[in-house]
Amino acid sequence: MTVFNNMNRAFGKSELSSGSGVNLLSVHSSKGLEFSQVFVIDLANTRFPNLRLMAQGGSLEEERRLFYVAVTRAKDELYLSYAKYDKSGRSSFEASQFIKEAGFEIP
Repeated sequence: MTVFNNMNRAFGKSELSSGSGVNLLSVHSSKGLEFSQVFVIDLANTRFPNLRLMAQGGSLEEERRLFYVAVTRAKDELYLSYAKYDKSGRSSFEASQFIKEAGFEIP
């Protein structure tokens, strides 16, 4: 597994997409890259779109654009996921509105 978490080092496109392994990237850092398989996680309403960021001046359109960037990184397979409940089972979540807007089925 390849994990890129050192913020002090910049990776070029060839370093991220060459070889086998797993690349863990933020949506922002994945711009311009493509991968065979892409897993976009934490797509629950209030998290994506992120309501806290929007309350601090972010926009729904910017969050929607980031969702578009995330889903268009996949060449062959795209997996979208969200947790229905937190680990304690006390809080429940609904799927992000972006999943519905994009026409993906939610089981």
